[in-house]
Amino acid sequence: SGEPVIAINVQQEVGSNIVEVMRGVRAAVAEMNSEGGILASESAKRAMTTPMHLRVVYDQTVYIDDALALVRDNIWQGGLLAMMTLLFFLRSWRAIAIIGVAIPISLIGTIVVLLTLGRTVNVISLAGLAFAVGMLVDNSIVVLENIWRHMEMGKSAVRASIDATTEVWGAVLGSTLTTVVVFVPILLIQDEVGQLFRDIAIALGVSVFLSMIVAITVVPAAASRLLKPLKDGTASLTESGWLGGLSTRTARLLYRITAHRPLALAIALAMMFVSIVGSYALVPPQDYLPRGNRNLVFGLILAPPGTSLEKQEEMATRIESQVRPYWEAGRMTEGSAERAAAEKALSKVPVSPWMAWKVGKEIQPSSLENYFVVGFSGTMFHGGIATDGSRASANEYLMNYATRADVLPGTLAFAFQVPLFRTGGSGGGAVRVDFTGDDLGDVTHAATATLGLLMGPFGPGSIQPDPPSFNLPGPEVRLVPDHRALADAGLSPAQLGTAVLAAGDGAIVGEYRIGGESVDLKVVDARAAQASRSGASRDLGQLPDTPVATPMGRTVQLSALARLERGTAPTQINHVDRQRSVSLQVTPPPTMALDEAIRKIDATLKDAREQGAILAGVRTSVAGSASKLASIRRTLLGDGTVIGLLASSMFLALLVCYLVMVVL
Repeated sequence: SGEPVIAINVQQEVGSNIVEVMRGVRAAVAEMNSEGGILASESAKRAMTTPMHLRVVYDQTVYIDDALALVRDNIWQGGLLAMMTLLFFLRSWRAIAIIGVAIPISLIGTIVVLLTLGRTVNVISLAGLAFAVGMLVDNSIVVLENIWRHMEMGKSAVRASIDATTEVWGAVLGSTLTTVVVFVPILLIQDEVGQLFRDIAIALGVSVFLSMIVAITVVPAAASRLLKPLKDGTASLTESGWLGGLSTRTARLLYRITAHRPLALAIALAMMFVSIVGSYALVPPQDYLPRGNRNLVFGLILAPPGTSLEKQEEMATRIESQVRPYWEAGRMTEGSAERAAAEKALSKVPVSPWMAWKVGKEIQPSSLENYFVVGFSGTMFHGGIATDGSRASANEYLMNYATRADVLPGTLAFAFQVPLFRTGGSGGGAVRVDFTGDDLGDVTHAATATLGLLMGPFGPGSIQPDPPSFNLPGPEVRLVPDHRALADAGLSPAQLGTAVLAAGDGAIVGEYRIGGESVDLKVVDARAAQASRSGASRDLGQLPDTPVATPMGRTVQLSALARLERGTAPTQINHVDRQRSVSLQVTPPPTMALDEAIRKIDATLKDAREQGAILAGVRTSVAGSASKLASIRRTLLGDGTVIGLLASSMFLALLVCYLVMVVL
């Protein structure tokens, strides 16, 4: 936030728990910042007027904790609504108490099973439990209603509980198994979506199965103790009042329909036809994973090749001048009148033309809790954490506006809200378009032309090239050896290269081992070493004057052995299948589904090839989230062939479901 700092990025190890990692990081930071800690000691040694201090800029667990709290609230609220609904229909506090025990017992048992299986209680598994809350009382209602029916026959509560449970437990088991076995094929999916489905499937399946156990054990036991003998003429729980009248009219209508087999068959076929056609017509656009709503906005700044750190610092100062009012407002005391006035005074920023139809021409960004700009090795990025998570997406436009062309001329910059599931690109659901070929010039020309065509439907901030500056060559200095002069001096081109490396950052000529670790042995020219110690950089114009020792005991200048040429060359060359390549990561806007984006990209590639922008020697392929979406679609629904349909998870789930019903 306007101050020079050293940034430290903490990465969790594969398989570790991010919540536990961040708990340890916060404890370590607190220990180092404490009075008498390592930072205070080092600051005192260096006689620093302001002691060093570590501050956590972004903590991912804040979002995780908020999401967990939200899901937990949804579970309690869903359970409360389920109980209120049961009270409305059953109108018996005793019945509510009996059925209500199914929810906490099933949920607690599911968490125990998840932990036993080595799964974590995360946002996904808790969401599965939230989905299951309304399903956990179904079996209990069936058993309790049948107990009530047996009590109407004059049986005691104990005998009615035993007889009623014995009578319906088979139907309850069949209903539960048909729900649980549907998730078995889902557990076989192996990719990222399979991991998400697995947590939901386990949570739903286990909770519903445990609800069946509760329905045939706990509910009869509770009913035998809590239900009182019925008085003569007492109606069933669902057969009195307006609900009883509705049940009677519905039963009469069904009886009349089923009495005429042709009519019943025609109605069944009509409903099946309407369901199939309606499902096909109303199916929503396909996407891979949801974006989420994290409060972190991240931006990349692609500076021209060769941009120095001093120039990057100047660019960062210009960006900070645009964002400063927003982080200054966010640093004020929360809830204070001063902060409210500062946030109200924050100006709106313009919206990109391709999104103006949705959010308007201007939008009000959120104030910022933290803001940072980082630059290294020709690359820059910046990020901001919104104080108001509901308006975090508006900060995309703030950061794009802060890096506009009149602030950073000659640069390409774009910002995006960091997605919940990062699978590529800026929105978590990017489509990667690969251009490959033997001729880098043809590949670059094809990627440049396609980049311009894709900016129309997607906008420039939605397309990330890799390499970032693939069409902007950087400065290059070449040494062209004079082979005759090298032969006269008794040197080879490789030896000349070693001498040039030694005159720069140093030439690695071997290694030695200390304590079991290999250490590079580097030879550095004395003048280069002195320049490195002083922090100065050597002038390339002095390179031809570099002395080179020959095997004959003489010393000659580098200019006598090689010719110095200045030119341009690509700063980075990528390869795919041993061919030179350029990739474009296309992130669809929030209003566009991934399936629609893929169709537009395919149409754009086809038009570019027809226009001659993509030559015959350049191959194109669409991958990233597009290939993952196609893979999961084939797994769930098949590849469009009969064999593919029979091998799909959907058909397998239906088959298992029908087999269970046949067996039971």
